[in-house]
Amino acid sequence: MKSSSIQYGASPPAGVSPAARAALAPFQPQWSDQPGSPGVLVASERWLEVFQALKAVGFDFLVDHSAVDYPERNPRFTVVGVIMSLATQERLIVKARLAEGASIASLTPLWESANWAERETYDMFGIDFAGHPELTRIYMPFDYDGWPMRKDFPLQGHLRFRD
Repeated sequence: MKSSSIQYGASPPAGVSPAARAALAPFQPQWSDQPGSPGVLVASERWLEVFQALKAVGFDFLVDHSAVDYPERNPRFTVVGVIMSLATQERLIVKARLAEGASIASLTPLWESANWAERETYDMFGIDFAGHPELTRIYMPFDYDGWPMRKDFPLQGHLRFRD
């Protein structure tokens, strides 16, 4: 099976509203026309600013927020936020690439729901969200060593034996 890669370009897909195009223009976005929702790749340093600009033009709902691990790629991670305008039903997938050990701004100042999603992403991938109010584990034990959703995590996990 041949793996496919998402292609990015400077032109937004036809389904992107003029308001979203204008809000993202200052950030030099790279666009993709993914099935279901258009996607946009932005610089990780501008992550919070991008979402502030989109929220100002009506993207008022954070649908999802997570990450994807590409261990063979540099930078390794893609942080993903899916947002929506409840008024127009327009959805947009916003992505930023992030190196291992780097941090990205928290979206909790804009959406309280980002709190749980960012904690989950931290717990599973080890991605740091700068400015998060309580970036602690939520699924794994606090003293757990490792990040279970990374593709290089051992399939059997880290086994601990007790007498």
